[in-house]
Amino acid sequence: MSDYGLKIFDSGGNVTLDLTDNITRLRYENEVAAGASGNTTLSDISGLSSVEISVMLETSWQKMGHSVLRSGTTISWTEQSPTGYSSSKSQIFVFLYT
Repeated sequence: MSDYGLKIFDSGGNVTLDLTDNITRLRYENEVAAGASGNTTLSDISGLSSVEISVMLETSWQKMGHSVLRSGTTISWTEQSPTGYSSSKSQIFVFLYT
């Protein structure tokens, strides 16, 4: 078992991302308000591998977190609020790995 890396599981306990064999470091984090969408440019991540994660900071079955996407050196987040749900405040993380 590794002492470093990142492993993410879904609600059923299945591994959805396993970076335990890679060295991982946090490059960016940001608290995003419910209903907010936005982006940031991280010019130093060009050519590097990354994982973008959104974690809901409000707990309720009626809330949805943010969707996070990377395009080149731009990290974008978009609120999710389908019918019957409202947007949740979220924490955005960008991890770089080798």
